[in-house]
Amino acid sequence: MITKRNVLRKKNWEYTEKFISLTLVTVCYVFLFFTSCKPGKENSINLLLLLLNSLDNKNINAESENSTNADPNSNIDVSSSSDSSNTLPTDKNPVNPTSSNSDVNLDSTDLGIKILSQNVFMVPTNLIRWGDLKQEARAQRIASSNYIKKQDVIVFEGLFHYDARKILLEKIRSEYPYQTDVVGRTKNSWNTTFGVFTNHLMKNGGVIIVSKWPIEEKIQYIFNNSSCGQDQYYNKGFAYVKINKNGKKFHIIGTQLQARESDCFNSGETIRKLQINNIKDFIYSKNIPKDETVLIAGDLNVVKGSNEYFDMISRLNVNEPKYVGVPFTLDTKTNAMASYYYENQDPIYLDYIFVSKSHAQPSVWQNLAYDPISSTTWKRSDGYTSYEFSDRYPVYGFVYADSSTPTKSGHKRTYDQVSFQSTANGKFIQADSNRKDGWLKADATTKTDFTKFNLLQESVSESNPSCMMNNGSVRIESSYYLNYYWNWFIGAASGDYGYHTKFNDASNNLGIRNLDNGCLKNGSRVAFYDWDTVGGGYHYITVWDRGSWKEYLFLWVQSFLSAREIFYLYLDPNPPKDWSNDLIYHH
Repeated sequence: MITKRNVLRKKNWEYTEKFISLTLVTVCYVFLFFTSCKPGKENSINLLLLLLNSLDNKNINAESENSTNADPNSNIDVSSSSDSSNTLPTDKNPVNPTSSNSDVNLDSTDLGIKILSQNVFMVPTNLIRWGDLKQEARAQRIASSNYIKKQDVIVFEGLFHYDARKILLEKIRSEYPYQTDVVGRTKNSWNTTFGVFTNHLMKNGGVIIVSKWPIEEKIQYIFNNSSCGQDQYYNKGFAYVKINKNGKKFHIIGTQLQARESDCFNSGETIRKLQINNIKDFIYSKNIPKDETVLIAGDLNVVKGSNEYFDMISRLNVNEPKYVGVPFTLDTKTNAMASYYYENQDPIYLDYIFVSKSHAQPSVWQNLAYDPISSTTWKRSDGYTSYEFSDRYPVYGFVYADSSTPTKSGHKRTYDQVSFQSTANGKFIQADSNRKDGWLKADATTKTDFTKFNLLQESVSESNPSCMMNNGSVRIESSYYLNYYWNWFIGAASGDYGYHTKFNDASNNLGIRNLDNGCLKNGSRVAFYDWDTVGGGYHYITVWDRGSWKEYLFLWVQSFLSAREIFYLYLDPNPPKDWSNDLIYHH
């Protein structure tokens, strides 16, 4: 049994301990050098920080170890060892942790567990470019949303932000009363800590597991290998819990693997493989009964269908689930938050919930990627307004679908992907197909991806109103180029007052007038008006009718409305993506 730290040590023992720590670190460093494993510049810095930390053993994490979101109902024998790591038995079979590749097909007609995993992107606020994401506001919206309800277990990743984490966990505690602390913050509230826990790292690992059912065991494991890029500043690892659902035991590992970063060798793939091996070895060491289910969930940062993906499947010894729902979990074409931060990234699938083949197997296991939006918008300090919960979509893991399972895309709003046809020339307004910030023109003879636009009234908190009236300004966004909004240009002799799509900068006073009154509906006649900040006064947008600027949009006409200022509005007739026929229900 490991005893608590004695805060009343004598001075001479303090100096002795410091000498021992210094000696041990020095010996390790020399050993690494002579075994051709000398740390590079990055690892040398980390080693120095570890040395300094050993001389002044204070927890310099931003949060106190005494503050915790741990389950208040559990009675845990807490380890508070000053050792930085515990070791596990090593699996002698590096691919499959069982002597046989055969699945353990037990009587599992009703495994009866529903699990949700999502990277909620609650990064620390002190990160340049990433910090102002209204973490607290998004936490409020996630906590009150429907998509996280009626689960047995939820694994959250990316939950680094203290205030957002506190808000989210407190608000869902009534439904999910059993909660772990965040991985990598402290050793308190865990039964055991394995791996290399380092106090000098200023950021935790971001992973938390919450449960509707009692958690009988909680273990955190900090990955043994050095991370790269931004991840080197985080105590990344995984959380393990044993759940007791009505007498049936489930073992769940929640994790967030090394991020895919350009600063890393082969985008961090080598490090992810080592982290996957840590998970595999841990499962092997636990000697979990074969008739109990083991789930591995989280942001694995491995692209579905890639060579790395199939290597991961093999290393973890899991079957591919039946994939249902939207095709990507990081989708820069549909998720404005993802597009904002990863503008040039193609959509990819990175998040999974797997079942270990070495343990109890269901007859089928489904992973459903879902794309919900918040019912109310949130606004950043610079005015950026969004209805996204995160840059990642959540993934559900379950055996059979039921009445609570999402069957349609949640990203289809009433006034998404609308088109505008000029009554003057019969052509549609379109964004430039060659550049994101190009001019807007009414010159498309047919509807295309570039003729579709998303409407949002930022003054209205409701994200998806069924009726949009001409009551105030409207933000018009290209559906193809997310976060590129209608705005007019000024500052040159040619093109002044011409409209183009501009990144993260919508015209503040752009409005839409419904000439047919009432709600905007399919076929409504509309006109656009805007404020001239240079000359003053409101003007209407017109389709230019002559010269080299013919068919371009300009802020020009002050009062008189002709056919060049009037457009037909067409709603998108396509229904939201429906995957109900792909789901497997219990019959």
